[in-house]
Amino acid sequence: MSVSAEIFYSDIHCHLTDPRFADDLETVVAEAESAGLKYIVVNGLERQTNRQVLAMADKYQIVQPALGIYPTEALAGESLIADELAFIDQQAKELFAIGECGLDAHLVGEETFAEQERVFEQLCNIALTNDLPLIVHSRKREQRVAEIVVAHGLKRVNFHCFSGRVKLAQRLANDHGYWFSIPANSRVNSGFQRMMELLPIERILTETDAPYLAPTRGDRNEPKNVVLTVQHLAELRRIPVDEACAQLARNFNELFRLS
Repeated sequence: MSVSAEIFYSDIHCHLTDPRFADDLETVVAEAESAGLKYIVVNGLERQTNRQVLAMADKYQIVQPALGIYPTEALAGESLIADELAFIDQQAKELFAIGECGLDAHLVGEETFAEQERVFEQLCNIALTNDLPLIVHSRKREQRVAEIVVAHGLKRVNFHCFSGRVKLAQRLANDHGYWFSIPANSRVNSGFQRMMELLPIERILTETDAPYLAPTRGDRNEPKNVVLTVQHLAELRRIPVDEACAQLARNFNELFRLS
């Protein structure tokens, strides 16, 4: 793929398949383009949304598809999961990334951990075999997710909405070159602010997790809001917004090998 040299904004993780976008998706995508976004990576969660993501990517040039199995969806049953893993593998050549996938200890309990890990490791293998980046969910299981991706030898990993210890994020960024995407609610989240201040700027990306994590609590989040995160990063780093935007564009290109 070729990428223009100009700076651009990107949303590496969102869910435009959510029903809250059903009535005005065209407008949401158009407003993102007008705000300067060049890429919106829409992440699937299970069978239905994975197929919606593919259809959306066919319709909108700005949308790039990532297919995955959300940690709680990994518990849907061995046969269903096997079929979906095979589907993701079959579609791999058309994908931008594998994700959303990973482990969760916030929504479900320890009795689910073994099955979550089994499915996550298979998705790691699909990413590795097809040389694709991995977009991971790690809520309250950050250390274990890190252990698994390192053990699998994955080099291109983005931790979405990372809520673990900043020291762990620093170690993963510095020692393994992993990326961390910052949501649009960074101004009201001290953990995200510290990551923006302390991580190598070369390992930072932007996301929205739309429709979640809006800059104002209770609002529907949208991809165009990554612009606000870049502005916040520029303030924290005391650099011009254009410089911050250009660096994040380079980071995006490096993760997805677009240059």
